Amino acid sequence: MSGDDLLKKVLTDHGNHISKLLNAVANEHRVLITSVLVDGTSDFSKLQDSTGLSKTALSHHLRILTESGMITNPSRGRYELSGDGRALLASIGDTYMGTVWREEEESKRRAELFSNAYKRRKTGLEVKIVELEPMRVASFRAISESPEHEAAIMLASWVQGKRIMDDLETHPRFGFNNPSPTKGNKEYGYEFWIKVGDDFEEEGTVIKDIPGGRYAVTLSESLSIIGERWKQLVQWVNENGYELRDAQWLEKTHIIGASEEELVLDLYLAIK
Repeated sequence: MSGDDLLKKVLTDHGNHISKLLNAVANEHRVLITSVLVDGTSDFSKLQDSTGLSKTALSHHLRILTESGMITNPSRGRYELSGDGRALLASIGDTYMGTVWREEEESKRRAELFSNAYKRRKTGLEVKIVELEPMRVASFRAISESPEHEAAIMLASWVQGKRIMDDLETHPRFGFNNPSPTKGNKEYGYEFWIKVGDDFEEEGTVIKDIPGGRYAVTLSESLSIIGERWKQLVQWVNENGYELRDAQWLEKTHIIGASEEELVLDLYLAIK
């Protein structure tokens, strides 16, 4: 009997019991309860502290898990995973880690971290002058009411398996409005660039060669102040004897994968 034939027979012959087992863990609270019990036997009060559930709600979920055979109640008020329950959870966990679902969730998580680079505050304006070398970039652009997030998802999905998302020195990434928001129009565009090798080519990926140049750079830590920060940077450039250059203004993100408090955003204003 082939593997598919065996699977079909198991699902056909034992579908009712399998559905009850899956239903037992088809709830985030019950999954949380089982995660606590992975460490060993636990009493009712500890489970309540760990889950934050009311007594009534916790009792309801424990009853479902017990009736399914996922957990046992060896003594009054104490619970533990059954051997079969532990085996089923281990199988589910191992399988999930190798699925596309998990990769998609990871992409979304990293995209959230990426877009959260706009959510940290700091006062004051410190400016440095930097020279960007010419670079080849992969480009990802979205147009919507929240294009930063959507473009970040596109980028995060693209880098999966390429092992370059965390190498910010070799593969810096920049973003900018394209097109910029306009009054009365909720939709606008945002484009991300990530630096790639000078000879990089990939079918289906938009590749651009970007000229280098001089930039005045300052820090912005919150989406709520980014407009004001750009105005302050332009004012600083004018007051300090520099002239603006006809080139794309850029927003550089870094520390991808860090906590929200550690994420920052640099503003690059092109100057002569």
